[in-house]
Amino acid sequence: MAKIQSSASRITITDTSGELRIIIPGRRSWFVICLLGFWICGWTAAEVMVAIQFLNGDAPPEGEFFMVAWFGVWTVSGVLAIYAWLWQVLGKEIATVQGQTFTTRRDIRGFGFDKEYDFFQMRDFRVGPVGFNPLEFSSSLQLWGVGGGVIAFDYGAKTYRFGAGLDEVEAKQAVIAIKKRHRIQESASI
Repeated sequence: MAKIQSSASRITITDTSGELRIIIPGRRSWFVICLLGFWICGWTAAEVMVAIQFLNGDAPPEGEFFMVAWFGVWTVSGVLAIYAWLWQVLGKEIATVQGQTFTTRRDIRGFGFDKEYDFFQMRDFRVGPVGFNPLEFSSSLQLWGVGGGVIAFDYGAKTYRFGAGLDEVEAKQAVIAIKKRHRIQESASI
C-alpha cells in the first residue's frame, strides 16, 4: 500500500505591523493549459487569415457583415482565452489588509486590477462552497480557473468571493489570519 505524504500549503501569509498580505498562486491544470494553448494557436491562424482577407479586399460582398461580426466575436473570445491561459501559467491572487482597507487583486506578472473594501462594512468572513450559476459570467470562468473562490464575505447586500484555487484547509488558514488581524462582524441569522 502506498503511503500518502502530507502536502505543504501553497499560500504565503506575511503579517507585519503595517499590513497582512496573503498570496494565493492560481491552481494549475495542465489539461486546461494544453487545451487553451492548442486553441490559441488555431485562433491566431484564423485571426490572421481573416484580417488578411479584409486588408486585401478578398471578403465576399454578400458575407462581409457576417465576417465582421464573426471577427469581432472571435477576437473577444481569443483575448479571453489568452487571459485564461496566462492566469493558468502565471496568475496569483493577492489579498491585503492595510488599516481598515481590505484589497483583493488578480495579478499576472504585475498586471491586474484591485478591488478595495472597507472593513467596517464587511460581514461574515467564511470558507464556503463554490456555487455554479450558468447565468453569471464569473461562474462560467470558474471552469478555466479564473472566477469565484472558496473564501466569501458579505459586503452590503452582496456576497463577494476570492481564493479560486484554494483547498479548504488553505482557505481556513487565510480566513483565520484575516480574522486574527481584524474583527469582522458576523451576519445575523435569518
